Amino acid sequence: MQAVRTSKFRHIFGDRNVKSYNGVPISKNAHEQDFCSVNPKFVAVVAEQIGGGAFFVFRTDKVGGVDTGSCKISKHNGAVYDIRWNPFNDNLIGSACDDGLIRLWNITDERGVEPNHEPVQTLKGHGKRVGGLLWHPSADNVLASWSYDNTVKLWNAESSQVITEMEGFTNQITDFDFTMDGSQMATTCKDKKLRIFDTHTGSVAMEGPGHNNMKVSRLRMLKNGLILTAGFSSMSSRSLRLYDPRNLSAMLKEEAIDNANGSLFPYYDPDLNLLFLAGKGDANIKFYELDNGGIFYLNQYMSGDAQRGLGMMPKRGLDSGINEIARAYKLNVAKKLVNVVPLKVPRQSKAFADDLYPDTAGYQPAINAQEFAEGKNAQPKLVSFLELQSANATSKGFTATEATEGSPGAPAQVNGEAGAEIAALKKELAALKTEVGNVKGSLKEKCGEVEELQKENEELKGKLKSCQEEIAELQKNGIDASQVGSD
Repeated sequence: MQAVRTSKFRHIFGDRNVKSYNGVPISKNAHEQDFCSVNPKFVAVVAEQIGGGAFFVFRTDKVGGVDTGSCKISKHNGAVYDIRWNPFNDNLIGSACDDGLIRLWNITDERGVEPNHEPVQTLKGHGKRVGGLLWHPSADNVLASWSYDNTVKLWNAESSQVITEMEGFTNQITDFDFTMDGSQMATTCKDKKLRIFDTHTGSVAMEGPGHNNMKVSRLRMLKNGLILTAGFSSMSSRSLRLYDPRNLSAMLKEEAIDNANGSLFPYYDPDLNLLFLAGKGDANIKFYELDNGGIFYLNQYMSGDAQRGLGMMPKRGLDSGINEIARAYKLNVAKKLVNVVPLKVPRQSKAFADDLYPDTAGYQPAINAQEFAEGKNAQPKLVSFLELQSANATSKGFTATEATEGSPGAPAQVNGEAGAEIAALKKELAALKTEVGNVKGSLKEKCGEVEELQKENEELKGKLKSCQEEIAELQKNGIDASQVGSD
């Protein structure tokens, strides 16, 4: 009999009597994203809306019935596909949209969502809809995005300039993640390839086979440098895998999960090396410990309600008084609920459990966007958990700026007629880029049609050859082929 692995996290449990945000019309869009983002101040949820797109912003200290009309941000020209709070600014959130634009919104502590709320910055450059967003783990206001134009872009959110662009994907991108210092980014794609990029040059540092199934797979870059992926096998069973980024030709470890159909959402805690795994359409959240190159199942939270997606509270928003190590915000589309589920480790002592709360990433970035654009990397700044809880995380605000002259990707500073002419040319260039993206998509479709016609042509050639051989055989036997079948 296999011995039970000893772990202080084996008995993680979630509250049964959960609190909820009630009456929330959650998006039913089939796009594969969490549709929820959380920080200590606010909960954001992608909304179901006919015409355009929207998301809600609720306060974390006001759980219960909500007035969705007064907390909705609707200034989108298409469906919203992803939303992400800035890790260093609890008042700044980015939204990815079907119209190919990324919008940044400042939500103040005092006023919250205001009528006719306008974005403080708009990032333009993708040729098709934007499918996912991710903030840099240590650089302030550096935002990554992936699009259906099969590119990943890294942006200076303040100046709206593209810092780096990553290409080479032959199908839809499904997920991406930074290394801890932000020097590299790993991606998963429907072409079944796992890639690692240099975030400063955009070049591919390593490439290898991923999950051998075209269903959505996701990944997380672990603290020890390994890559964890969550996806499907060729037989459509769900599994977790570990890869060494120095050699992607073969996986190090695979852990079978089950045969359910929903895509997996992995949430990684680098401080405790824990993985919280939720599946789209599942009612449970599974807990795993990652240790010494292994994946060890611990326990699971069970409920009776299927989840559309999850939002996870950052470590700085947890309650150490109840030994809360995670807090999940489960989206229940059918009942229009956002269930708040604290996940705790039971302890008899009421004293602060320092082993559950090691030093963690704080509110202060290690470098700014300009330093990252110039090639600098840095590990996140760590602070003690108690210091972080006592920190005054006041409204930071956000100011959109022009790129500094001489900085990477920055335009020269000009005034008057020349400036107006350059602005007009930039606008025209953006329109041309969008048009090129559309043409590329149309060309790809045409190439597919050409391949089908070529295949059909080869089949007809084969049939014609068979007929010619049959006629030749009949003529050889002195039979007139035109008379065959006339009797």
